Amino acid sequence: MTASNINKAIMCIIVFVLSVFTPTISLAYLDKSDSFHGIINFGDPNSDAFKKDFYQLEKPNVANRVVTITQFGDSHSAADFFTGELRTLLQAKYGNAGIGWVTPMSVAGQYHSLIAWKSSNWLLFSSRNTNDRDFPMGGYIAEPSRNNGYIQVLPKNVDINDIWSVKLTIKPLNKSTKVKLFDAEKNMRQITFTQKSKIGKWQISPIKITAPFTIKVNKGEAELGGIWLQRYQQSGVIVSMIGTNGAKQSIWQKWSPNWYTELAMTKSNMVILEYGTNEAFDPNLDLTEYRHNLIQNIKKIRKALPRAVVLVMSSPDTMLKGEQSDNVNNRKPVNYYHIRQIQQEVAKQEKTLYWDWQMAMGGDGIIEKWLYLDLARPDLIHLTKQGYIESAKIFYQDLLVFTQASKNKISNIR
Repeated sequence: MTASNINKAIMCIIVFVLSVFTPTISLAYLDKSDSFHGIINFGDPNSDAFKKDFYQLEKPNVANRVVTITQFGDSHSAADFFTGELRTLLQAKYGNAGIGWVTPMSVAGQYHSLIAWKSSNWLLFSSRNTNDRDFPMGGYIAEPSRNNGYIQVLPKNVDINDIWSVKLTIKPLNKSTKVKLFDAEKNMRQITFTQKSKIGKWQISPIKITAPFTIKVNKGEAELGGIWLQRYQQSGVIVSMIGTNGAKQSIWQKWSPNWYTELAMTKSNMVILEYGTNEAFDPNLDLTEYRHNLIQNIKKIRKALPRAVVLVMSSPDTMLKGEQSDNVNNRKPVNYYHIRQIQQEVAKQEKTLYWDWQMAMGGDGIIEKWLYLDLARPDLIHLTKQGYIESAKIFYQDLLVFTQASKNKISNIR
């Protein structure tokens, strides 16, 4: 047996032992040499109020209190493995207030841990690869391709008697538009649009309904954007994922200028910006423009949600596959370090929160160790499902540390 084969055999034994004898893989042994550990507060003006939001959920007999976390991002978010695990952990501790924002129908190559869709005679358009549409928040438009089509929204593991507060993002195309919804028992609700001023504009239509439910719209009558799903009069946490495979933060500039009104509708207490991986691989990226867009987007979030904290999240550790060098710097995407530097500088300048995903994993170049532990994919960019779950567990613990800090102080905040 060659030395290479011996090393591979030893690594397989290590991975097997870890998988058998360690129910939850501990990453505490990894060397973390950077100062950006945990959630760093660069002076977010709403941080104390955010901590109190969680403090209120811990009180007995709490009623109609909801903490909403909305994460925007690229493929690291779009899989919903990270946000799905964070949602599970937070809802187990604080209560399940719902799912939050979801796409109007299934997106090829993407997944949501709590929602499935069935559809017939509907088309989906994405701002990722389409430029000539008026996209709402999230960058997806569903459009009926013929009459008698339908979209079924199928929340997983729910009671058929549970009532949901649903908000549909709809653009009616004429005054005769009718959007029909059928609940789990096939009872019909109908949304109509009689005001001429609302025709051709995105708007939010709230409705209470049991799930699963079915949406029906005739061809040429309306377009459908994202759907908001919240449990009716239930306290707890919502973790909402708004992600697109391959997205850069500049995708926001392809959405309707009024999409921030939809963000305000979410009443989010925390908005997470998880972008950077695709920017890091772009050799033609204008770094000055990237910085400007990041600053402007943070300002627009704060205008739409003046009580929310904003958290800038770095991308996980990444390396170029196939590059042979002992110097980690030589194995990074062209703009990887530039993006990290800009994110940290903007977080400080705009006084946001900051979470360094790379440092949470263990530091620069750690992605190869995660690959050996079956926590990262062979492309050295994406994590495995378990890798995202482990990352979410780290973030969850960091979030608990952050929200539990200065409990006596925040309990007195009005």
